[in-house]
Order: sequence, then C-alpha cells, then structure tokens
Amino acid sequence: MFMSVKQTSPVAIHTIATRFLRTVLRGVGQIYLQRSAWCGLACLAALALQSVNMAIACLLGAITATLLGHAFADRGTLDDGIQGFNGALAGLGVMVVLKPGALAWCLVLLMALVATWLAQAWRERLSLPPYTAPFVLVTWSLMAVAGPLGLPVADGSAIVAVSWGYPADAVLRGIGQVIFLDLPWAAALCAAGLALSSLRVAASALLAAALALACAFLLRLPLDLTGLGLYGFNAVLTVEAIRPQAGRRWWLLLAAIPLSIALTRGFQLAGLPSLTAPFIASTWLLQRACSAGRPETTMHPATLQQRGPH
Repeated sequence: MFMSVKQTSPVAIHTIATRFLRTVLRGVGQIYLQRSAWCGLACLAALALQSVNMAIACLLGAITATLLGHAFADRGTLDDGIQGFNGALAGLGVMVVLKPGALAWCLVLLMALVATWLAQAWRERLSLPPYTAPFVLVTWSLMAVAGPLGLPVADGSAIVAVSWGYPADAVLRGIGQVIFLDLPWAAALCAAGLALSSLRVAASALLAAALALACAFLLRLPLDLTGLGLYGFNAVLTVEAIRPQAGRRWWLLLAAIPLSIALTRGFQLAGLPSLTAPFIASTWLLQRACSAGRPETTMHPATLQQRGPH
C-alpha cells in the first residue's frame, strides 16, 4: 500500500532523522557506558580536536552499527545506543592501526558491521555482557594481519613531556584514552561530556583516573606509559561498569583500579595490545563478586550498560 501523506511529510522525516541521530550519538556515548547523546557529541568533538579522521571514523562506525541494529529484534538496545558503541570503537580501531586511505575507510564500515553482529550474537547466546569484547576481537584480528598482508600501518607514538602540569594531564588522558585520545584538552571535553550525562559519573571517572595514576606511580610503572593515561582508562571503565551494582561495597570499586592496572601491565609485558580487554576481564570478575550471595540476579546483560537520561 502507498504511504500516507502524514508519513512522508517533512515533519515526519525530520522526526525520524532526529531520532536516528540521537541513537547514533547515544551509541558513541555508550563507549563510556552512558546513554547520553550529549556525551556522544562531546566525544566526537574531542576526537575532532585530535584528529578529524578519527572523529569521522567513529561517527561512520556508529552509523553503520546503528543501521545494522535495525535488523535486530531488540528495539530497546537500539534506542539506548547499545548496538552502536562497538561499531564506533571498531571504526576508531581501524584508524589507530592503519593509515587513512580507501582501504582503511572500507574497513571502517566492514569492521563496524562485524563487531555489531558479534555483539548481538554474544548477547543472544552468552550470559556475560559483551561490553567492548567485539571491538577488541576485530581490532586484534586487524593488528594480526596488517603486517603479514603489508597493509599501510599507521605511525602513532605520542611523546609525554613531564612538567608541573603532568599529573593533571595524565589524569585527563586516563579518561581520554578510552577513545585513543592523547591530548589532555581533548580528554577534558570527554570529561565534560560525562558531566552532561551525570555529574556523579564525571566525578567518579576523574577520581578513578587519579587513583590509577597514583597507583601506577607507587608501583613504579613506566613513566611514559603512565603519563599517557594507559593505566587509567581501563580503571575508569571498570569503576563505572560495576558502580551501580557495588552499592555500599566500596572495596569493589577500589579493587577495580589495581586489578585493571595489573591486567594492563600483564598485556604489556607479554608484548600484546591490551585495548579494553583489562576492563572487560576486571568487570566480569568483580561482577561475579558483586553477585556473590545474591541468587536472584535476572537483569538482562544489555541493561548493564544503559546509563544517563538523554
């Protein structure tokens, strides 16, 4: 049958476009476990400050993932941005591994599709929430084949200048490195985006990054890696992931920081890129601790990653 005039009116088209854009931005915000379009927009702006290519790749990945998400039956996870964040991260992963070019941009779309499909299959078949595991798996795969296939590998190695402002910069980088940000002022935009979602979440992220920095110093971990925030971002994500479940058991939140740092350091000593794997493993372990003694935990895994009002 033909569509009605109302369905094809400019107002209806505008409504559909607005809803789609909000869903895409929520997908970017869900990288930080925030159901907030404003958080997603701030993250894209932060990426653009460091690299326009990274911002475009993240947005394209989120759009591709959201479009594929329409093929899945679970409308709730789509509207909340759950379908979009692994695709957004996969797009970023391509730009981190490869130099921008026709091949890289094609892989942004392909990797976003694969990561989103993996996430949906995971949610349907496994009880553990996937979080960023699909992004990690597809990015590890790309890293593994880039050298043997002679792909144009990106040249990215940030240099940290240690100065009086170094601790503050390192704390901000601990938040920004979630989306591969080295620039402190770009990371500050991410922190602002978290504040737009929830002041408590922003404060928690800053505190987690600061405690991770202090812990890395006490453990005498490499100063350059510490300054880049590479020991902070997994701690930030882990604390936010378990915070709603931990309740008054603050020791679980505190345990998230050294646990994620130890796992990150383990990957480094093994010569393997950790990405967000320490966050995933730490969260799974601590969620098991959270559920100890609580036999009735029937929350759907996807709902564990829905935060923020926007």
